[in-house]
Amino acid sequence: MIELYISGQSLRIYTPVIAADTLNYLTVQAWFLGDDWEGYTRWVHFRKGNSLGTEIFDLLLDGNNQITEDKGLNLTVGEWTVYLSGNREGSRLTTAPVIITVKESGLVDAPLHALPLSVAEQIANDAAAALACAQEVKAAARAGAFDGRDGTSFVIEGFFDTPEALEEGVPSPAAGQAYGVGTEAPYEIYIWDGVNSQWRNNGEIQGARGSTGDPGATFRPSVDADGNISWTNDGGLLNPATQNIRGPAGQDGERGPAGASAYDAAVDAGYQGTEATFNTALAAMPYHNARHLPGGADPISIQTDNLENGAVTAAKLSSGAVSTILNGNLTSTGWYGAEAPYSQSIFLTGMRASDTPIVDVVLSGSFETDKKRLEDFGQIYRIATYDGTITAYAMNKPTVALPLRFLCIRK
Repeated sequence: MIELYISGQSLRIYTPVIAADTLNYLTVQAWFLGDDWEGYTRWVHFRKGNSLGTEIFDLLLDGNNQITEDKGLNLTVGEWTVYLSGNREGSRLTTAPVIITVKESGLVDAPLHALPLSVAEQIANDAAAALACAQEVKAAARAGAFDGRDGTSFVIEGFFDTPEALEEGVPSPAAGQAYGVGTEAPYEIYIWDGVNSQWRNNGEIQGARGSTGDPGATFRPSVDADGNISWTNDGGLLNPATQNIRGPAGQDGERGPAGASAYDAAVDAGYQGTEATFNTALAAMPYHNARHLPGGADPISIQTDNLENGAVTAAKLSSGAVSTILNGNLTSTGWYGAEAPYSQSIFLTGMRASDTPIVDVVLSGSFETDKKRLEDFGQIYRIATYDGTITAYAMNKPTVALPLRFLCIRK
C-alpha cells in the first residue's frame, strides 16, 4: 500500500519498494492532516514521461480516502511524479509533486517459478524476526516504556506544528516515543514504530466519557433604557456585575432630500389654484389674522376686555338685538391706486358708521367663476365702514367682480 500524508499543500509519501509488472495489486491510502481539504473532491495523479510518451493515472479517492485494487493502478518501471488536487465550488487546491521510483520486477531476469523455502528455512526466518522483535521490546523496557500498568508511563514528549517539523526536530527517535502534532488542541499523537522505522499517526487521545453533571443555571440578561445590562438566574448563583454597554454616539447622518414646498403640499391635499395665487394668500395671512385678534375689526373674536361702547355683546343679543344683511358688489374695474394697497368704495343703503359687519363673498356662479371669486376675495385684507359707504383694501387688484354680503348686528 502506498500511504500519502497531506498537510495543506505539502505531500509526503511512505511506501514499500514498488516492483513493476504487477496487475491490479497496488492500493493507496491518503491521510489528511488538518481541515484544509474539507469539502474538496480529492484526486491523486500519477505521471511518467519517456521517449515512448506519457503515462497517466488520474484516480478519484473514495469515501475512505483510498484507491482500491479494482482501479488498476499498474505502474511501469521508472520515476513517477505524484501529486493531489481538489475541487470545491469553483476553487482548486493542489500539493507539491513528489517523485517515486518503480523498480524492475523479477520477471525480467529471474525464472518464472522460484523454489519455495524449506520448513527449516521458514522456521529460521520466523525465529530471526522474533529475535528482532524481542530486542526492540527489551530496549523499550529498559527505556521505561512499560513502567506502570495504569498508563502513567505514557508521556507526550513535545509538540510540533506538522509531521515534517516532527521528523526534522526528532531525527533519531526511540521506539515508543510520542509527540503531539498540530497547531492547537486536540493534537494528533505520533508514535515512532521501531519495527517499521516510521512515525505512526494514532489520532487524538480521548479519555473515557465522564458522568453527567448537575443541571446548570440559566442566566437571563436585561438591558434598561440607559444601556445597563444586568443578569438574573434560576439557580441561586451570584450574578455578574452590571455593565453599561451603550457605545459612543454615532456620526450625524447625511442631510435628507428637501421636503415639498407649501404649495406642493397644498396641491397634494386638493388645492387647485395657481402657485402665484397661493403665495398671495399666504402673504395675506398676517392681515387676516389681525382681523381676528383682540382689537381687530372682525367681531367674531370679540373678547370682554376689548368691547367698545357700540360693540355687539351677549347682553345686547339676548335683549332684542337684530341683524341686518346688506348686499354690495365690487367691480373688477373700480380699483384705484398705482401700487398696493389698492382700494374701491361703494355706496350701501342702510350702512351706518357704527356698523362692524361680518363680510363674505357670495358664491352663486359656475365652479370656475366661484373658484376665481374665492381667490380674488383672498386679496382683500381690510374693509372700512362709513355712513352709507364701505371701502375695501386689497394687496393685489382682483380681476373679477366680487358680490359681497354684509351681516350687521345692531341693538
